[in-house]
Amino acid sequence: MQRSVRTIGLLVLLAAVLTAAAPSVIRIHRGDTLSGLAAKYGTSVSALQRANHLSGTTIYAGDLLAIPGQNVQATSTRTVSAVYVVRAGDNLTKLGRKLGHSVAWLKARNHLRSSTIVIGQHLVYGVRVAAAASVAPTVIGGVTQSAAYHRQVLRSRTMPSRSHVRDLIRASARRHGVPTSLALALSYQESGFQQRVVSPVDAIGVMQVLPSTGRSLGRMHGRSYDLLKAEDNVEAGVTLISDLLRATGSVQKALAGYYQGLGSLSRVGYLPQTKAYINNILLLRTQFA
Repeated sequence: MQRSVRTIGLLVLLAAVLTAAAPSVIRIHRGDTLSGLAAKYGTSVSALQRANHLSGTTIYAGDLLAIPGQNVQATSTRTVSAVYVVRAGDNLTKLGRKLGHSVAWLKARNHLRSSTIVIGQHLVYGVRVAAAASVAPTVIGGVTQSAAYHRQVLRSRTMPSRSHVRDLIRASARRHGVPTSLALALSYQESGFQQRVVSPVDAIGVMQVLPSTGRSLGRMHGRSYDLLKAEDNVEAGVTLISDLLRATGSVQKALAGYYQGLGSLSRVGYLPQTKAYINNILLLRTQFA
């Protein structure tokens, strides 16, 4: 009983934690109209049409609708890593055209010393997907400035090697009881083990943790995290996925919570880009097993 109470409490706390891709969208219910939703959320029908690329006013129950305006988050796009499994007849030139990358880019991204690839080999490439900023348009300038500042600080520092970062992740995963392969795959998906990566919405470093998320985790666990330091950044990211695993009891739901946010997940369910994110990480796990 005591353990159940702790789990429920953790779920409540985690539902309020913003993640870098947590979207403000709603699910349309039977009887909803664009005019009614515009009035409810303080926007206009034309703004809803522009935000959702609607040519008319017809909407359907069960669909998702992005809500523009100063009290909700602004939709955007982001690049996520996807994994292609090499098939018979594939070569890098053909795959470059198919995946939208140059041969040189594919070789560099996958650390290939030659153009030779083999059937069954996993190749990482980039895909643009719909995402959402975790901040309202009224404060986007502040977030942009904060992200620029964090990039400047990180550029001035010596960064740990990817090998050292992987060691940090393994050690943190063992401390928190997180499967090492899952922690490594999650980190690779988020930043490619790079501490200098700062997203447009100020998600920092290796595990792409937002400053607000770091502060929330600090309050939950009675400590502080300096996300500009690789050690603290990794610890924050692994702590978050550990909390999510414990609270949800599911790898898929935990990953969805890390990417989309449990609050959004409970409101609108799994978004298409969340499903792609989960599938990529589950496939990447096989490389780190």
